[in-house]
Amino acid sequence: MTSLRERLRRLIRPRAELPPEAASFSYRVYWTREVRLWDPGRRQRARAAVEELVHSPGFEANMLGRRFRVPVVDESSHAGASLVALIQVLQAFDDEAEAEGGKGDG
Repeated sequence: MTSLRERLRRLIRPRAELPPEAASFSYRVYWTREVRLWDPGRRQRARAAVEELVHSPGFEANMLGRRFRVPVVDESSHAGASLVALIQVLQAFDDEAEAEGGKGDG
């Protein structure tokens, strides 16, 4: 049986960060919703800009700290893991466009 003290400790302690796979999934869902509204040109420009940032020195695929801005994407700051997820989503849109015969409009 769990002691009262242990139950209180569990209730009071700060919540742990999301597991990396849960955060990554959430980021991919968010970006899929956003990217589907973009035209193919914007997707291409965004992918180039984000890939350049991700491969730059000092980039860290952090889960929650919003430290990176990509003006081509939007005016917000994003966590590194979010931008990695954005690249994955943009790649999936590119792959889908190729599978559909190069239509490129999602």
